[in-house]
Amino acid sequence: MPPMDLNAAVSRSLQTSASADVVYALLADVPRSVAHFPDLEALVPNGDVYEWRLKKLGAGPLIFQVVYASRYHFDPVGKRVWWEAIPDRGNTRVEGKWIIQPQGGGTRFTMEAKYQVDTPFPRLMRPAAEAIMNKENDRIIGTYMENLKKTMEGRNGRLR
Repeated sequence: MPPMDLNAAVSRSLQTSASADVVYALLADVPRSVAHFPDLEALVPNGDVYEWRLKKLGAGPLIFQVVYASRYHFDPVGKRVWWEAIPDRGNTRVEGKWIIQPQGGGTRFTMEAKYQVDTPFPRLMRPAAEAIMNKENDRIIGTYMENLKKTMEGRNGRLR
């Protein structure tokens, strides 16, 4: 049976009292930023490419592990960070960007990302698999961004 593709997108923003320089410095340091990411089993760097391996998620017959690689790009002048999927590396493709916008006495930072996950589940399981993926994605990204915000504001949001 061919794998089932699940597609998702995320756009989430938070406001921090930190300056745009502080926000960019954290988000552009991929290993330091990823130290705030929940449910990460491993991050393997290779130059500007990082392979992500998340802990297994799901329940019962819907247990799955996300593995992917992305190439990161940085623009320190424009304070931009973006990443593109590396094809045929893992079972997921992820592309996205951080948007960093000075606002008032702080900065708004936004993550926008698109995911395509190849799952081994039969098509009849699509609704359950999508529900689990969306719920876990919301939880993980929300926790990640709150952890980043803590560190940006001088507290410790690191998980490792």
